[in-house]
Amino acid sequence: MQVRWNFKFKPNQTQIIKMSEWLISLRKHRNYALRERETGYNTNNQNADTPVSYAWGSYCDLESRIEYGANCPLTCPVLKHGVIPSDLSLALKTSSGIIKWDIASGIQMKVTTQLRHQYCSFENIDSDVLQRNIALLDTAFNNFWRHGRGFPQYLRKLDSFEYKPGRVKLINFVDSYATVYLPGIGNVKMFNSRDLNLIKEIRTCTVKRSADNWHISMLIEIPGELPEVKTKIKSVVGIDVGVNRLVALSDGSFVENIRATTNTRNARRLAMRQRAASRKINGSKNKAKAYQKLAKMQHKLTQKRNGHNWQAASKIVKTADAVGREDLKITNMVKRAKPKHNGKGGYLKNGASAKTGLNKVILDCGWGDLFNKIAWLAAKSGKPVIAVDPKYSSQECPKCKHIDKKNRSGEKFICTNCGYADHADTKASRIVAKKVGLLFPSKTKKLPRDSRKVTPSRYQSSVVETRNHALEQLNTQLSLFDLTDYMIADNRESRKYGRKSGESLSL
Repeated sequence: MQVRWNFKFKPNQTQIIKMSEWLISLRKHRNYALRERETGYNTNNQNADTPVSYAWGSYCDLESRIEYGANCPLTCPVLKHGVIPSDLSLALKTSSGIIKWDIASGIQMKVTTQLRHQYCSFENIDSDVLQRNIALLDTAFNNFWRHGRGFPQYLRKLDSFEYKPGRVKLINFVDSYATVYLPGIGNVKMFNSRDLNLIKEIRTCTVKRSADNWHISMLIEIPGELPEVKTKIKSVVGIDVGVNRLVALSDGSFVENIRATTNTRNARRLAMRQRAASRKINGSKNKAKAYQKLAKMQHKLTQKRNGHNWQAASKIVKTADAVGREDLKITNMVKRAKPKHNGKGGYLKNGASAKTGLNKVILDCGWGDLFNKIAWLAAKSGKPVIAVDPKYSSQECPKCKHIDKKNRSGEKFICTNCGYADHADTKASRIVAKKVGLLFPSKTKKLPRDSRKVTPSRYQSSVVETRNHALEQLNTQLSLFDLTDYMIADNRESRKYGRKSGESLSL
């Protein structure tokens, strides 16, 4: 089983300076590679009638003028009328005995190898780290073209670099600390909070910098597998996330929102330090110190939120055998308010200030991070997590099914139809739990008089909601009981009184 473990580094001053210099060079390297590809894509094939001399790895068929590659169509990193280099091997590759044009990332990796022999800043960096820097840029392009994410941005600051699988080695370890070997850096001490004897293989490793702290994230192979998802469920808990209270559970309990960065004290301090840092002279040491002080505070608050979310996720997963949550589109929820035109060249009030404040609180809660933690803890416990449609969960009355916006007022829920009253968030979490969709045993009207046991001969196939979210997401019908017990006959012996009272018959 592959898991990711994070550890805190304890490097010496020489290692800190070296890793900081690496990050500066890697940022420039990535931005240069991005500019080369963007310029090549914008200038190549603008006019199909003009003859083009492709060079430096334009992976294109010269006859059909069709581009290929992993990052299609952004694969040509060169200008339109480039000159073919004297070293043609940079632009070609051999695959299955066939010589053809290489893709953009392949060419840029070859050029990076040459740069290591020309510049000292590149020579000091491990070659695999430079190649992974290009590979991460490919991943950013793939996310843009295939998954609809944002176009890769030019970085003003880079805080991480990555090693290929098998490069990082554990030298020795004890209960409280360990020593790890990083190629190009040397032996670095780290705080040990895991049982490192379980590690079978170390895969990719990412070194990160957060304020003045350094961490390493290891993708490792350990024995064991995740348990199978349970199909026999005895209880289900629904959760409703919010801003006043972080989570409301269907059992009536709550998880408070600590507001790590938006409470009065921390928000004021963050604003003061941000304002003080921005007023310093650009390029001065005082400006760097001010931003370093700001980064330390932000890191501390992030760690506080992270620990609180872990505790909340642990409480939720331990509450029941299945977890139901709302399938929220958080990215759409934190978009800014749309402007309203008055038709005279001006704008009307649109509540942008209030919406901005709400967006800050939502992002401070970290709902997406909380959902990810719940999913991981539930996977380790073999418990299913079902995301249900959040539509009308806060407006629907659980008693009469009446839906109305006026039913809810703040944290109060009072149905305008039947007068049902409850806490709004708790009621919404119970609606979410109900929408999960589970099988229940049916009720039978006629039962044997002497059995004294409710033994249905069949079970109800209908579910609570029309849409069965559990079956749609897991492709497995979850049940609240072991339905096989309700399908078999009762094997208990019963005594009949009369002529054959001494005989025992089984029902």
